Amino acid sequence: MGKAVSLRGCCCKFTVVVALCLAGAVFFWPWSPQVRMSKVTVRQVKVHPLPPVRADVWISVAVRVQNRDVYWMDLEEVDVGVKYRGKKLGHVESKRWHVRRWGTIHAFGELESSALPSADVAHLLQDLSKGKVFFHTVTEVTGYVGFLSFPLPIEFKAVLACDVLVNTKNHTIIHQHCVRKD
Repeated sequence: MGKAVSLRGCCCKFTVVVALCLAGAVFFWPWSPQVRMSKVTVRQVKVHPLPPVRADVWISVAVRVQNRDVYWMDLEEVDVGVKYRGKKLGHVESKRWHVRRWGTIHAFGELESSALPSADVAHLLQDLSKGKVFFHTVTEVTGYVGFLSFPLPIEFKAVLACDVLVNTKNHTIIHQHCVRKD
């Protein structure tokens, strides 16, 4: 009877130690940041009516980067590529951001594009008059992590592809469907 109680106590201690080790590993594992489009705003559209018809488009984007770790993050680059109807409008690069542990930052950028072909100018103007524009974005976040005041040799790269429906009246995101491409 004494050995059974002793063995049971030993198994319980072993189970508790293994559970604590697993919890510590999950807690201290360096995760990639959580990335989300927080704002896409069509600032201005200027149509050039002379042939070939084209439009200049100014877009502001904001990306929310959330650190879910006990480590701090230095983001080397936040790069957002924007497409409209499959045509690349351009991309916005934002560099050198610091995210504290369990912190959140919003990286902002401005895009000026004259790459919208004449076939899509009418579609863009029609979408703007309806108050809803559909964009495809690809956001790439790269950087490294550190603990206390020491940088660690752990680099990360998070890639997020989103289909974003934007309300052009109040400049909010109506709906977004995102897929991680890590």
